[in-house]
Parts: sequence; structure tokens; C-alpha cells
Amino acid sequence: MRLALGCAALVFGSLLPTTQAMAQDYPACMADARRLCPDVQPGGGRIAACFRQHKSELSDACKREIAASRNAQTSTHLAPTDAPDAVPPDQRQTYEALSQSLAAARAQFHPESVAGLSKPEYFTDLLAANSNAGEALLRPQMMEAVRLSLDSFKRMGLTGVKFALQYPLLTPKFPHAAEYLAFYKQVAQEARGRGLKILPHVTVLFGDTPFSQFKNLYAGVTAERFTRDYRDMVHLIVRELHPDYLGLITEPDTLVRLTGLQSFGTPDAQVGLVNAVLEGLDRGRTQVCAGAGSWNGVPFAEALAQRTSLDAICIHIYPIQGRMFENAAQMARIARAAGKKAFIDEAWLYKTTTPGGGDNVAAAAGTFGLDVYDNWQPLDAEYMQVVNALARRENVSLLSFYWSRQFFAYIAPGEGGETWRSRSQAENRASMDAMRAGRLSATGSAYRALIAAP
Repeated sequence: MRLALGCAALVFGSLLPTTQAMAQDYPACMADARRLCPDVQPGGGRIAACFRQHKSELSDACKREIAASRNAQTSTHLAPTDAPDAVPPDQRQTYEALSQSLAAARAQFHPESVAGLSKPEYFTDLLAANSNAGEALLRPQMMEAVRLSLDSFKRMGLTGVKFALQYPLLTPKFPHAAEYLAFYKQVAQEARGRGLKILPHVTVLFGDTPFSQFKNLYAGVTAERFTRDYRDMVHLIVRELHPDYLGLITEPDTLVRLTGLQSFGTPDAQVGLVNAVLEGLDRGRTQVCAGAGSWNGVPFAEALAQRTSLDAICIHIYPIQGRMFENAAQMARIARAAGKKAFIDEAWLYKTTTPGGGDNVAAAAGTFGLDVYDNWQPLDAEYMQVVNALARRENVSLLSFYWSRQFFAYIAPGEGGETWRSRSQAENRASMDAMRAGRLSATGSAYRALIAAP
């Protein structure tokens, strides 16, 4: 079925009953309503009828939102040849290939028929507390962004938040370590004050990449020193933050890529690191997970499930080509067979057609730079439906989608400049504005619907 943006307004009546709904889910259409229908009384489908009369005059941004919402709220999907007109020519081949992969995944996991199956706890990443921001975290406005984000997540119905609290940020000799610890203790307090659970994800800072300001973090660090200092930092976090959940290393290839410590790239090495961290750890009520990306395959999950005392196996899903969904489902089964829980603690649609993501998934700024563009909303929403169906069918206990800013706003293709950083900053400003106004993007509305579904 073709989803042409030029005729998307024909379905608007079933999607937009009131001005309040428009402001919440279709913010880009508010200006169109004022411009095209200034004398029309909202309600009773009158705005929708006006839009149908003026469909050729609707703004591209409004058309994109309507198209994205229709795809998010139905069980249909875009055919591989049906990339919407809003997709730039240089992204169409990728869009169509990903659409085809999602169509196959829908046929496998049947998102339309998961009612009554077990539901996971729904989380998202608290990006305002990501430790790659460095000293920016210590500015007062960052805690304001944390509070705004938490309030917005709470309104969506989320159970909790995950945040990257990365080595070596809290090690004793790291600059401002005590101030960073105070920041994260306040983050934990703010989350709990809103009834939200927390999951600190203790990986490693993305030094010497576009995602972080930190440089030369790992020069001279040996595997022995890393294991010792990483263990001590994890114990500090559990002792001081008392988290509900805690994630250890979940992408061994990313650890190797960022630190240069090649010896950590095997299942045996990850088991050794995890067991060293867990030794003597007073977990209390904290449930601890570690794992791998679905692109790493299942050997890491098998080793961790059978040879550690972890509470859960964590699974990351980004690329979807090849066996990525099948690997994730198999990793969840491996966890359950070993008497452990399965968490999909990080997932987002990776905009590439390379099976396994090609170069290291977490370090590909060029690929992540596409995530901010609003032409991806239909596929982002469909991806969430598929991953949610996988999670419910495989009895996954926790599900967290990563790019939480996109629940509130995207930017149009071509906006934000050429680099990941400039695009991310532009999209972040749009997202903060949408949070303050209480608006969700079509992707955010899709996630809210998944959370509320039976």
C-alpha cells in the first residue's frame, strides 16, 4: 500500500479529532490550521474536512507528521518501493531496504497480535545525563534538562530511565569525580521522586569520537588496571545510587574499539571481567545485567548466561539486516533457559543496509547523523512495534529505546548542518521546545501507544 504524503490528509479525520490532539501529536499542523482554517470550529471532524479541502496547500512538515502517525497507529507498513516523497534521494535506497527488512520482521513477530502477552517494563535513555557531556553536566541548566525530560517521560507512561555513567568518570583521580557523583545522586533522587526506576549503564566514555569532548582517556591503561578501576567504580555506583538495575559491558566490540584493549574482545574475557566486578558486590535490590549487541552474535550471551551470576542478559539491537532480530530472540531464550531475565536495554533503528552495521556500530557518527531527520519517523515507529513484539513474545522483562529526543521532535532533512554534533544540537533544541510545550512527535505517540496497549 502506497503512503503518498500528497494524499495523507485524506486519513486525517480518524487521526485528529480535536485541537488538543493536534497540539499534542501534530504540532507542525497547528500553523496550517490557523492559516487554512481560521474560522473553523474544532471538533466533529471539521478541521479534518478543512484540511481535505486544502490538501495541496498543507505544509510538508504537516504532511510528514500525518504520514508518520498513520504508519505508527496501524499495522500496515510501507512497501519496499514506497519511500515517501519527503525522503531525500540519497537516503531512498537505505529507506526502502530497511522498509523491506521491517516488513519481513512484521511477518515473523506479528506486532498486531501481541495483546495479552507479557509486557516488559518500558524505559528510555535519559540523554541529558549522558556522561559523554563531561563538564557540561555540572552546569545548572543540565539538571533543568534532566527534570524536564523526566517529567515528559512520566507523562508518556514510562517505568524508568537508563543513563550512561561511564568509566572512568567516577574513578578517584578523574577531574571533578566527586562533583559528577553528586550530579548522578541528584539524578537518581529526581527520578525516584517521580516514581521512575533507574538503570545506570556503566560502559566506557567515547573518548576521541564526535560523541564526546574527552581525549586520550585510555593511553597506558592495561587490562589489569581497567578491570580493577572499573570494578571499583561499579561498586561505588551501587553503594551510592542504589539503582534498581545496573548494566555492565554490553557491547564488547565497542569496549575494544574505544579503549584499544583487544583482549576484552572474546566471550571468555567478558566473563572474566563480569565475574571480577561481581565478586564482593553487595547488590542489595539491584539487578545486574551484561550482554552484547545482536550483531555480536550469541556466543557472548551463552557464556554470560552459563558462567556468571548475572541477574539478566542485556541485548542491544541497532542494525536489522541479516539475522539481527533472530539473534536477539535467541539471546533472550538463552537467558531464560539459564534462569535469568532478558533485557533489551538499548535499541534504535540503525540507518544502514550493511548487515551487522559494518564498522563499529556505536562509533558511526555518519549513520547516527541521519536519526534526527523527520522523514525517518514512519520507520522508527514501525521498528519500535517490531522490537516490542519481539520483546513480548520472548518474555523480555525490560525494553528501552535509545534516542529519546525523537519522541518529541525531529528536524527536517538538510537542517542542522553537516556534522553529527551540529545536527544533534539543532534537534536537541527542537526537542526541548516540544517538551516544554507538552508535544510528542509521531514516534513518541507510537511509543506511548505501545506502553498503554494491553
